[in-house]
Amino acid sequence: AACESWGGLQAVRLLRSDDRSLWRSTHAVREASLRTADACIADAQQGEAGRGEAEAGGAEEGPQWRWLRNRRFNAATNAFIQVAGHSNLFERLCESVIIKQSSTPERAAYEGISATPLGPFVPRCLCACQRGEVQLLYIEDLTARYRRPCVMDVKVGTRTFLEADAASTRRRVDLALKMLAVDPAALSEEEAAAGVTKMEYMRWREVTSSSATLGWRIEGIRRARGGAAASHYPAPKLLREPEQLEQAVGWFCEGRPAVRRAFAARLAELRAALEASRWFATHELVSSSLLLLYDGDPHGAAPPGLWMIDFAKAAPLDGALVLTHRAPWQPGNCEDGYLTGVDSLLHLLSRPDPLAGECNPSGRSRPSRRARGASQSGAERA
Repeated sequence: AACESWGGLQAVRLLRSDDRSLWRSTHAVREASLRTADACIADAQQGEAGRGEAEAGGAEEGPQWRWLRNRRFNAATNAFIQVAGHSNLFERLCESVIIKQSSTPERAAYEGISATPLGPFVPRCLCACQRGEVQLLYIEDLTARYRRPCVMDVKVGTRTFLEADAASTRRRVDLALKMLAVDPAALSEEEAAAGVTKMEYMRWREVTSSSATLGWRIEGIRRARGGAAASHYPAPKLLREPEQLEQAVGWFCEGRPAVRRAFAARLAELRAALEASRWFATHELVSSSLLLLYDGDPHGAAPPGLWMIDFAKAAPLDGALVLTHRAPWQPGNCEDGYLTGVDSLLHLLSRPDPLAGECNPSGRSRPSRRARGASQSGAERA
């Protein structure tokens, strides 16, 4: 096993000290008994080294790795929040760091992006450990800065499949079952029994959502308020029409114009950085996401944020090929439609929020009666 940190421990210290009062205000860091993030990273590195020595010598793994592997956190004070993706790929290390089981392409993407002006738009990757073919990435937990995190995961791009998937003819029943779980009428009994190819499945995901037409789709929405259980927007992956997406985004922002304006401003900054980035122009970004976060607590200190995440299918281009990220995809041109999605999402966020209303003394928006009814019906469906 090999463990490498590119400024890892220093980055964790900065992570805690950038706004020390802000970090102290979050629920996750009020537990004084928990180890600090830099100590956890150091233990993880020592544990990986000890495990590698044990595997090489045929000995039992060391106590540091056992501590990391067996580490568990109180669900109430260290709740792990995820609205989309494969939940079995993540484990919390400490109050501000999560471990993601990943791959070499994603590790390379984090290393490459962090050295460019796009660095502020991705979570800090503090450390990386390789165990066989698996990369363990120690990544900043973006939700830790919020008291009551409200989260929306947006898949970006008109193409969400690799070009290699287009050539595969292998039929998979597991993908057919995924389709039927979303839409029971998607396949006939014969088609479900035979399975579908990866290309057929991914294209179905694109045409049944807004990916094919707008270049982005909502993978999941979670909204937290007060002491009540979090609300999830119903069936976000099947939203396709602009009006449906507008209603979902409005529900997510709770009719708070300041939140929506903050997302639009952050996305405009990201678009400018992407258009000026040589790294972005020479890499295809397939099935990558934007993570939108804000604090459901009106007294929370952390501002709304937007970050690029999920780079497992990021790949450098061969030769002198340069992408526009807006041109239509044709086999061999590697275009992914990433900026097409960014343009469309920015257009939606820049429009006035139909759920916005007068603000009450607490600073929260007070939507109209009709808007409150629409939002309530969405919450009930969730």
